[in-house]
Amino acid sequence: MATKGQLKANLIFWRRQALNSGLLMERKIWRIPRSTRYPEGIKYRMVLVDPKVHSVILLYDNHWPKGPHVHWDNKERSYEFKGIEKLLEDFFQEAKVEEARYHENKKDHY
Repeated sequence: MATKGQLKANLIFWRRQALNSGLLMERKIWRIPRSTRYPEGIKYRMVLVDPKVHSVILLYDNHWPKGPHVHWDNKERSYEFKGIEKLLEDFFQEAKVEEARYHENKKDHY
């Protein structure tokens, strides 16, 4: 049972995928009560990481107080949430680009 300040969250989507490149992709989406903090009634966290060095390459999330935003390349930008399907599509497309860029940059360091 949720207490004051906590949200009752129902996990509606979860995928963890080891990529051929050795990177790990995890996508989680929860349905939560609509509120001023989460007007869409959705909370999410999608991440592309290098598990060998514990490095976050790309992260989409919408925690309060920042709302929907993206972390990449040690930077942050806002993200316009347009629904779950679009979120998954945007993350997957950007993850493919970042995965290739990450491995290209690693080659330059050897």
